[in-house]
Amino acid sequence: MQSAKAIDRLDRRSIRRAEGPDRRRHRRVLWQVPVRGITGSGEEFACNTIDVCSGGIRINLARPLEKGENLVLYIEDIGRVEGVVVRVLNEVGYAVEFRVPQRKREKIADALTWLVNKDKLGLTDERNAERRPAASEVIAIHGKGIAIACAVADASLFSVALRTAGPRPMIGDRVQIGERAGTCVRYIDGGFAVDFRTLHGTDI
Repeated sequence: MQSAKAIDRLDRRSIRRAEGPDRRRHRRVLWQVPVRGITGSGEEFACNTIDVCSGGIRINLARPLEKGENLVLYIEDIGRVEGVVVRVLNEVGYAVEFRVPQRKREKIADALTWLVNKDKLGLTDERNAERRPAASEVIAIHGKGIAIACAVADASLFSVALRTAGPRPMIGDRVQIGERAGTCVRYIDGGFAVDFRTLHGTDI
């Protein structure tokens, strides 16, 4: 049975990896959920996220906000987070940087890893249930439609390590897992690793 056990051992370094030429410090993932917010002056608003990372979110909001304005956000599945407007996005909304302690930021990274992967990899939330020794199982499709059963050894926002007794894809092959598609980037003991950042037009 599929569970959340495997993603408990997330690689936070990949979530917080710098983007090189991109001026953002955290890699963002497309993720749309409802948000309720309160401005520094106490005015309430509702909006949706555009994308998200452990360092902040971009929101789609038509009402005017000022750069530097403090906000309190209630993000679905994340909870209450304080932030500040750091950038005004043309005809889109605003970039909001989280103003939270490092421990809280790590908890947000944990939650985002689960939320992004649970539907797209077809995992079932058993985080509040009794821990089971069995790993999550997914179906990976590669090559000319070769489908293999795999156990999730580890997962982050941008990659997943799979163990399988079936035929492994070649390095560089496209691999489809649920709604996510990536590239086989290396072999591990008894399996292989897939990086979702290597294909354009997926979900990052």
